[in-house]
Amino acid sequence: MTMKQLGGFALKRGVSLSVHGSFYINLAAIEENKIGLAKEHIKQGVRVAAAASGNLIFHAGYFQKLSHKIAIKKSINLLNSVELSDPGMIFLETPGKLNVIGDLSEMLEIAAQTGIRIGIDFSHYYARSQGNLRTKSDVIKLFTTIENAISQKYFHMHISGIEYTKKGEKQHRSFENSEFPVEMIIQALQDVGFSGTLICESPKRWEGDTELLLQLIRGEKKQLARKKRVTLYDFFK
Repeated sequence: MTMKQLGGFALKRGVSLSVHGSFYINLAAIEENKIGLAKEHIKQGVRVAAAASGNLIFHAGYFQKLSHKIAIKKSINLLNSVELSDPGMIFLETPGKLNVIGDLSEMLEIAAQTGIRIGIDFSHYYARSQGNLRTKSDVIKLFTTIENAISQKYFHMHISGIEYTKKGEKQHRSFENSEFPVEMIIQALQDVGFSGTLICESPKRWEGDTELLLQLIRGEKKQLARKKRVTLYDFFK
């Protein structure tokens, strides 16, 4: 099945598709060959996503030894040099680690000057902000900040459990093995009525977590049962 056929298959069934871009992409690349590779990876991602009538989402990359100001400027210049026909189909994903490009103000600056949009990974944002996503007001503030800055109405979103340290994201977890407030976030999305696509990225998404997410969305479950003790076995069973 070609990507175009897959797109048509999904469209008939009311399913939205998206493509996660290469992790090799670094918008702030320094070496000429890596700048060229970043551009080519973006172009390839756009071609695949467009063929499937979907969106492309990827991470901005690393600061390396650059100052934040210079890294952001290089990121903007690289994206604009690709000459995208529809930059609105590209979403820059909020990252989970502190040593990468991805502070919300930095991402909004890139988006404002290139026409791309912000992809919200709730677990990443939660980890990078050291758990600063605890109430409905926090969720609403995140969305309204983006909407007010770049007039974004449609949101591409990821969600899963998460474990973090002072450096940010450590590893993704299942919902029941994490303190991540998935129940509150789903309720906030429903209360405000934000439009978009929500993808479950839990390591147990095929083993119950996607269904748990759907149960929360349908109102069939109000609270998840968290495990009091987590062992290595929990992440692989």
